[in-house]
Amino acid sequence: MRGSTAISSILHSLLFFISSSPTSATPHQAPLGPAPAGIPFTLRNATLEDVDEITTVWYDAFRPSPLWPYIHQFEDEVGPLYAWTCERDSFLQLLGDEKRQFKAMVITVPDPTSRGLTTTTTREKVVSIAMWDFNQTRGQQKDKSSYMSPMLLPMGVHDSSRSSSINAGATGPPPTFNCSAHLDVNMTRALHFRGHMEAAKQKYLDEPFDTQLYLGLLATHPDWDGNGFGATHLRWGKAQLARLGGGGGDRGGGLMPLTLLATPAGYPLYASEGFEGLYNVTLERLDGKGAFWHEVMKYEEASAGVDEL
Repeated sequence: MRGSTAISSILHSLLFFISSSPTSATPHQAPLGPAPAGIPFTLRNATLEDVDEITTVWYDAFRPSPLWPYIHQFEDEVGPLYAWTCERDSFLQLLGDEKRQFKAMVITVPDPTSRGLTTTTTREKVVSIAMWDFNQTRGQQKDKSSYMSPMLLPMGVHDSSRSSSINAGATGPPPTFNCSAHLDVNMTRALHFRGHMEAAKQKYLDEPFDTQLYLGLLATHPDWDGNGFGATHLRWGKAQLARLGGGGGDRGGGLMPLTLLATPAGYPLYASEGFEGLYNVTLERLDGKGAFWHEVMKYEEASAGVDEL
């Protein structure tokens, strides 16, 4: 189904942590060479000015996933810049809304290519992103009016309701895309995937836990994998449990957990950081070519001795 079906709600999306070579068809980050051990970096709040680099990290990290061509069945027909541009628009809406309890964090590194003859300043570039849902940390109900499907953020099923354009460096006027039509996406598959994953989150996370801090998105640009940036984001999340008091958790009175849904690619990282697998969710492909699986996971801090970043 390739209609103009609009999707409402964003947040508590599926967790991916994927390494791959970036594509060259979108505005992607220029490789800066091998990252030395102990490379300096900054972990900070995301800003609207970061949106292009956030979108590039997201695109280059998630496009190699087996789930990407399954959902983005028609990407070859409209071109990869369509998904990049429309998801950028969704990120802009998300970053610009201060009312929602949704926090985006980025890791930046020095970009030596930014130094010119007229300046000695080295700018920072975003190479890793994490998005956290704080809506349920105090027993709040999830926001039903969010921008796009809660389970589709990593797969780029945006909910932009307007036409968008971006100047990708070509001469002439930038292309304009009808983002509300979802022209690159097989919506039948996307909605089937969303329903299956939302049901799993509801059953295995939302119902058992009165409160939780949900990690909705984690991605590091492929050029910068292997520097521990994913683990750094997780340590930041663990520190929030101490700030929030850590109480309230499950309906039996346990600690508030960090929660997520992990792909096979992300599972080893989360397991190494102390996350516990709760349930393995299997989704049969509608094209009959196998299945996708994801692991429902939680982390509970047994003590308050967590490093703060």
